[in-house]
Amino acid sequence: MYASGLHYTAIGDSLAAGQTPNREIGTGYADMIAMAIQPEVYSKELAVPGYTVDQVIKQVESDAGKRVIRSADLITISAGANDLLPLIQNDPSRGILTFNAITTAFALNGIREDYAVLLDKVEELNPDANVYVMGYYFPYPHVFDQHKPAVLEQLNMLNSIIKQEAGSAGAVFVPVADRFGTDAVDYLPNPGDVHPGPAGYLEMANAFLDVYATGSPEIPKSVLDQLPEPVTLAELREAAATKQEVQLEPAEEEVVVIEGCTKEEITEGRLKS
Repeated sequence: MYASGLHYTAIGDSLAAGQTPNREIGTGYADMIAMAIQPEVYSKELAVPGYTVDQVIKQVESDAGKRVIRSADLITISAGANDLLPLIQNDPSRGILTFNAITTAFALNGIREDYAVLLDKVEELNPDANVYVMGYYFPYPHVFDQHKPAVLEQLNMLNSIIKQEAGSAGAVFVPVADRFGTDAVDYLPNPGDVHPGPAGYLEMANAFLDVYATGSPEIPKSVLDQLPEPVTLAELREAAATKQEVQLEPAEEEVVVIEGCTKEEITEGRLKS
């Protein structure tokens, strides 16, 4: 599935960055996509854990963001969960979920408005790029079943909003929820964390490939035995601080903490931090 000359950029939140259930950055869905399609250039420079849709917009509007977006042929986006999930209280010790319906409804409306802006910004910077917007999975498989339906409804609404805004902007929505279901404890092994392990990211990557290259073989599970070790967030921050001292003047723009790989590094299964 090698795409000669292709520039692939993943933007968005911790899922685009590849955050693990243990507060590390490892091989996420974007990295697995890159391994499969082997672009000439791959970057997740604009993928930052914890970012809301508004913060992703600011990343895109930055000088570094404009440069990366303008050079991309293929863009994937993960954004929206950090606007909603902080409003849902997960008590893993008791297996319960609580939230305020009015507050979440307000947040979902804000996501709708911000997503339209985000996709417009990307379109303005690069109208020729192929843009794919990733949906979200149900992130609380460990809670008691009776606590799942109400929160699942909120996640379904989030996905519906993202899908609608993607369609309006001429982007492609990638559904992943059905691949996880509501009981995906194997994909989400930490009851107190919403990030998938490698097997969950593999499902997300294959969900993308099913839309991007319908009929092509999925990435095999055997790839999970060949992944590099993840890097802690503290190590990444330290590396970013060192790079900032070397490359940037104090008054210049803040360094982005996560970068992508060259084609050679992808082929060799290595991630550059």
